[in-house]
Amino acid sequence: MIARWFWREWRSPSLLIVWLALSLAVACVLALGNISDRMEKGLSQQSREFMAGDRALRSSREVPQAWLEEAQKRGLKVGKQLTFATMTFAGDTPQLANVKAVDDIYPMYGDLQTNPPGLKPQAGSVLLAPRLMALLNLKTGDTIDVGDATLRIAGEVIQEPDSGFNPFQMAPRLMMNLADVDKTGAVQPGSRVTWRYKFGGSENQLDSYEKWLLPQLKPEQRWYGLEQDEGALGRSMERSQQFLLLSALLTLLLAVAAVAVAMNHYCRSRYDLVAILKTLGAGRAQLRKLIVGQWLMVLTLSAVTGGAIGLLFENVLMVLLKPVLPAALPPASLWPWLWALGTMTVISLLVGLRPYRLLLATQPLRVLRNDVVANVWPLKFYLPIVSVVVVLLLAGLMGGSMLLWAVLAGAVVLALLCGVLGWMLLNVLRRMTLKSLPLRLAV
Repeated sequence: MIARWFWREWRSPSLLIVWLALSLAVACVLALGNISDRMEKGLSQQSREFMAGDRALRSSREVPQAWLEEAQKRGLKVGKQLTFATMTFAGDTPQLANVKAVDDIYPMYGDLQTNPPGLKPQAGSVLLAPRLMALLNLKTGDTIDVGDATLRIAGEVIQEPDSGFNPFQMAPRLMMNLADVDKTGAVQPGSRVTWRYKFGGSENQLDSYEKWLLPQLKPEQRWYGLEQDEGALGRSMERSQQFLLLSALLTLLLAVAAVAVAMNHYCRSRYDLVAILKTLGAGRAQLRKLIVGQWLMVLTLSAVTGGAIGLLFENVLMVLLKPVLPAALPPASLWPWLWALGTMTVISLLVGLRPYRLLLATQPLRVLRNDVVANVWPLKFYLPIVSVVVVLLLAGLMGGSMLLWAVLAGAVVLALLCGVLGWMLLNVLRRMTLKSLPLRLAV
C-alpha cells in the first residue's frame, strides 16, 4: 500500500523538487565534508614535516632548562633554534642577514634542501641563501664574518622544512650551528631574538606535556601546533576549511528554502485528497502510516542518490585540486556521512514536519468547503523554535569562525530587506486601480 501510494505520488513535481533538494544537500555536505576531513588528516600527518616538529614553543628569551628536561623525561625529542638579525661582512662589504642557529638534531622531521645535498650546519661553518651569496659575491669554501666570528661557507640552503612565509622578512637567510652563537657576540642582553623549541613524540606524550607546560607559560611565550602556526601552511589550512564550510553553508540554505517551498506546495495540493480519504472512512492511524511511510521512502532515496552524487563530486573536486594538494590523502572518516545524513534529517524535520502535520489534520469538511484549513502549530510559535534550532546547529557547524557568521548575518539581513521590500510593493499594488486585464493578471 505504501509503495503504491509512493509510486503514484512520485509523479508530483513538488515531491520531485523535495527529493532533488535533499539529495543536493546530502551530496554537497558529503563531498565537502570528505575533502575537508581528508585535507585535515593529511595536513595533520604531514605537520611534523612542515613544522620540523609536532609542537613548537616560541619565546623571546631562553626557557628554563628544567622545561626541556621534563619533556625528555616524558619521552619527547627536543630541538632548539635561535633566530636573529645581524650584519655580515665579506671583506669590506656589509649585508644584513637573518640568522637561524640550530642544534645538531635539526631538522627533527622533513628535509633540509642544500647545495651540495645532505649538508647540515656544523660547528665552524654556515649555510647561506643563494641571494646572500650573490649579494656578497661569495662561493662555497669562502669565509664570512658574522659578528666577531669568521666562519666557512659549507654550501647553500635552498629550502627549509619550517621556513613558512613572511613578507616582511627582507634579509636573506644564514644558517649556522647553535654552538657558534656565543663566538659571534651578536646576541647580547636586550638583543631582539626569537627562541623556538621543537618537540616530537606521540599524541599522548605531547598532550601530557602540554597540560604540564601551559600553566607555566608567560605572556610572551606561545605553544602551538600546525593549526595555530603563523606560517603560510597553517593559515592556508584554516582558510581552506572555512571556505569549504562556507560553500556547504550556502548550499544548505538554498536546500532549506527549496524544500520548504516544495513541501508546502505538495502538502497543500493534497488537502482535498486526504479529506476525501477521511470521508471514505480512512482512519488517522492509516493516513499517518501512509504519510510517514512515504516520507521515509523519500528520505531513503535522497540518502542513496545524494551519497552517490556526493562521492562523484568528491572525485571531481579532488581532480581539480590535485595540483595544490599533497600527493596522497588518507581516506575520510565516517563523520562526513553522519553530518550529511543528519543534515538531511534535520532539514526534513524543520521544514517538513509542520506541512505534514497540517496535511494529517485536514478535516473531512474540506470536501464541501475549500477554505477549511486545520490550525495546528501556529507560525508565531513554530518559527521561533525553528530559528533557535537552526542557530544551535550552525553554531556547532561553524564554531567561532567570524567569516562564516558574517556571511550568515549578511544573508539574513538581505532576506529581511527583500521581505520588507516585497511587502511594501504588494501594499502599493493593492491600492492601484488597474483597468488593463493583462496588468491585473500580472499583479
